[in-house]
Amino acid sequence: MIMKKLMMIAAMMLMSIGAFAQDGKFAIGADFNYLIDKDASRMAPGVKVQYEFVESFRAEVNFKYYPKKDCVSSWNVNANIQYIIPVTDMFRVYPLVTFGVLGSSPEHGDSSSAFVFGGGAGAEYFLTENVKLYLDAIYQYGKKDGIKVVNNPLLSLGIAYAF
Repeated sequence: MIMKKLMMIAAMMLMSIGAFAQDGKFAIGADFNYLIDKDASRMAPGVKVQYEFVESFRAEVNFKYYPKKDCVSSWNVNANIQYIIPVTDMFRVYPLVTFGVLGSSPEHGDSSSAFVFGGGAGAEYFLTENVKLYLDAIYQYGKKDGIKVVNNPLLSLGIAYAF
């Protein structure tokens, strides 16, 4: 059931990006994520889709899956808006704001999810006209029923193909 909800949220986010799309650039990518926590840091693979809908503004939807650790696996679906600042033809930086859903599935017990939001910055370097490396640093925060579920920085390192 939770996976159906997750897929529905991701599909709605992707459709909303296309709803205001006129002309621009798409990019798809894969990344390695590291959630920094003093008690239980976690690593996760991830994927993302980006759309530059206006010059200097880009929307992104990403998904991360945190494999089982201490009998709990987690996932994170986020949408963010980025303001792109070109430094050179090959190098760009961007501040971003993000919001999304963080879910967890304990081995024994009920699955849960919570709304998360945050902000951060990133940088990307184009290796070719279409292939870029990127690094994002994001701070996420979220509560559920008054209890903090995430309050951590997240680092993402990845590669994307722009078309």
